[in-house]
Amino acid sequence: MAGIYTSEKILEEKLHNAELESEEAIMNEKERFGRVRTSLMKQLRAKYGDDVANRALYRINKRISEGSLRIKANLNTINDHQSEV
Repeated sequence: MAGIYTSEKILEEKLHNAELESEEAIMNEKERFGRVRTSLMKQLRAKYGDDVANRALYRINKRISEGSLRIKANLNTINDHQSEV
């Protein structure tokens, strides 16, 4: 019985790590390019699956629409820098 619990816990941790890594990659992409490129989403979907990648993108976009300060500040900094160039 303990083996089942342990393997479930490991799977849960892997899923959590996949979601965090996906979110981090998407945030970096948005900060760097101001958007998420199709190629990154294809890579994330291939590596972590459609559900994980799509949920991560949805969460990031939801935070932006709700006005998360960190995301908004980073995107404004990028937009200001791009307009100067």
